[in-house]
Amino acid sequence: MQQNEKSLDEIVKACLTNTQFFGIIKDISRMENTKRYELRRKASILLDKENGIDREALRFYYLVTEEGVAEEILRRIKLDERKT
Repeated sequence: MQQNEKSLDEIVKACLTNTQFFGIIKDISRMENTKRYELRRKASILLDKENGIDREALRFYYLVTEEGVAEEILRRIKLDERKT
């Protein structure tokens, strides 16, 4: 399984159990691409690339701010909800 696919699956699972996490993804999905890249830039300034937790958070923000990724996560959540 591709690394991004694994990460997307983990994010979907997290969103299904954590409403705040889900809210972040919804907010990002509503942003224009310029705002997404601005968020990415701010995250890279605030988060310490040497700290393991910050590095994971930065990786998360880089992934979910890519064009179409937040929307794909929401689509997968919707599909998962239909299964249950």
